[in-house]
Amino acid sequence: MLARSLKILKLARFAWLRQLFGRSRHVQESSQQKERNRIVSARGIDLDSIEEMMNRRLRAIWVRHTWFVIVIGTVLLGGLIGVSIFFTVKPTEFRVAVGPSGTDDALFVEKFAERLKNEHQTIRIKPVIKDGPVTVSDIHGKSEFDVAVVRGNMALSSDWPVVAILRQNVVALIVPASGARGKPKAEEKAKDEKAKDEKDKDKKGKDKKEAAKPSKSGKIEKVGDLAGKRVGIVASTDGGPELLDIILKHYGVPREKVQSVEVPLADLKNAVHDNKIDVILVSGPQTGKVIEQAVLAASHGKDAPTFVEIDQAEGIGKRTPPYDKIEVPAGAFGGVPPVPDEDLTTLAYPLYLVARKNLNEDKMAAFSKALYTSRQALAYDTPGVIAIESPSTDKDAAVLVHPGTAAYLGDNQKSFFDRYGDQIFYGLLIFPVIGSGLAGVLGYFRADRNTRRIREMHRLIQLVRKARTVTSVEELDNLQDEADTILATILQETEHGQLEEGSLAAFTLAIQQARLALTEQRTVLVLRPENVPEHHRTSRGSVAAAE
Repeated sequence: MLARSLKILKLARFAWLRQLFGRSRHVQESSQQKERNRIVSARGIDLDSIEEMMNRRLRAIWVRHTWFVIVIGTVLLGGLIGVSIFFTVKPTEFRVAVGPSGTDDALFVEKFAERLKNEHQTIRIKPVIKDGPVTVSDIHGKSEFDVAVVRGNMALSSDWPVVAILRQNVVALIVPASGARGKPKAEEKAKDEKAKDEKDKDKKGKDKKEAAKPSKSGKIEKVGDLAGKRVGIVASTDGGPELLDIILKHYGVPREKVQSVEVPLADLKNAVHDNKIDVILVSGPQTGKVIEQAVLAASHGKDAPTFVEIDQAEGIGKRTPPYDKIEVPAGAFGGVPPVPDEDLTTLAYPLYLVARKNLNEDKMAAFSKALYTSRQALAYDTPGVIAIESPSTDKDAAVLVHPGTAAYLGDNQKSFFDRYGDQIFYGLLIFPVIGSGLAGVLGYFRADRNTRRIREMHRLIQLVRKARTVTSVEELDNLQDEADTILATILQETEHGQLEEGSLAAFTLAIQQARLALTEQRTVLVLRPENVPEHHRTSRGSVAAAE
């Protein structure tokens, strides 16, 4: 019984050992078979490993293209944001028309432009100085400026809405003091007598001749007394002939009975002294230099001029906006004694800053903000001249306000993201598609070139494989031609700088292996008995027999 048990244990141990060594032998045979299937060149280079490396590299190229798309997309998005910021932050230049040169209005524009530049604002002003005040004809049609300083007593255009009221101009009808007039000369008396004789002969020009005669009546106290008088309108100021026409028309004074003459401010005193005018019409800032100098030209020492009151100024304002009534306090025009000596009722009208309606609303809002936030500083730079006010934005307002100015005054300005939020949102939706398309196109050409190189490398590897299995010299020659073609392609890419240093080294090694494999196989084929000539085989056999 014991002997039988020992026999069973021996059989079990023998079976276990057989199974163990059989499995080891199977693994060893499998490894040997795999090694036999693996092609190794004479220099010990594993071609299968190279092929696997090429496949991994091909996959890496497509992975790199994914990162390439992400990088390019990020760069383009950053560039788009940068361009948007550049155009939104870039200073905007406005051409402002004003005239004439040397006036308080021109000084205001120059001071405003200087302040914006010194404060590095996003708004810039380029003054456009005109020979005279900006008129209706200047702002109609295609103009050479964007913003203009215009008088409110002229007909405004709906294409040029109001940005701001720069000040309220005051109209003054000044009767010179008697001492300011010189005595008539003998020659002037002779001319007057001659004119009187000619007047009797020419009845048709009777009214006109009478209007040209110096006034011999009493004081001029009301507008109706202007009939038959000569009115000197101070040139290049805020007033003009149209202002006189409105006043005379409202009071029913025939225009042809009043002679008007435009007189430069510098010649006003001489015109009064030489009895060329009877009344001075001047308009400008209530405390400005224009009215002050006109008062001085009409004064004689302490003998101050008198003023014609426009007592129906309120009615004129109702019928012809934007004129309005104003009460000028005593002494507002300066002088000792005070001028006027008591409160004066007269006309007033605004001086507007207008802009082209088709200007960008956001840019105009920025301009309005810069103007209104600087009004105290501008009033300090131009004392008594500029007193900026905001126009009424009501629907029934007398004037049309620029949409950009209305947005600023109504606190309805939009931020950058309010204005461009929708564009940015849709851009973020569309941009990845466009970016992916561009990256795909670029990647296609780049990947095509890289893939072509990898294919050439695969051709070389396959050529090495084939070189070791061909059985004829003709096939070997075809492989040699294929290797030469690949070599020519590599040399051409190297000449054009399309091949990197690492790729060139890899191709050099592959070409060497291909040539080595072709040489070895050619040697094998040549030394085969069927390829050895008859006399070589005979001689070799004789030598062997002799040995």
